Amino acid sequence: MPDVFLLGLPEDIEALAPDDPPDEAALCLSAGPLHREARLPLYALIHGLLLDEAASFEFLVRALAEEGPFLLGVDPRFSEKLATLEDDAIETLMAQWRTCAAIEELELNSEDLLKFLFELVNLCKIRDQDSALELFIYHEG
Repeated sequence: MPDVFLLGLPEDIEALAPDDPPDEAALCLSAGPLHREARLPLYALIHGLLLDEAASFEFLVRALAEEGPFLLGVDPRFSEKLATLEDDAIETLMAQWRTCAAIEELELNSEDLLKFLFELVNLCKIRDQDSALELFIYHEG
């Protein structure tokens, strides 16, 4: 299963059990083939960081079971920044992100990558309207 971005109340998301479907606890957005190494350049581009520095934007919250799945937190600065982007800025960001080696290796269609990015921005805009919500990643391991 691909990684899934989750947006919801932290207490609901953190209460997930290993067999619970994440879509019952939160709004979900599948990351599809966008694994962690492909997401790091996005964090770096948004915040003007080096890839090594961007690695801290995803962090382990807890393992739902010893072998996974795992619940990862996403630095709130990322969603705050994404929530401010207008359509033309999203398209520019996608074009920059698409040239990163990790994304080029995935051979993703520009339209699919742009669609994902717009959906992620929309999740972040929802979070921006309700400060009780937080962004997580559900990773099966």
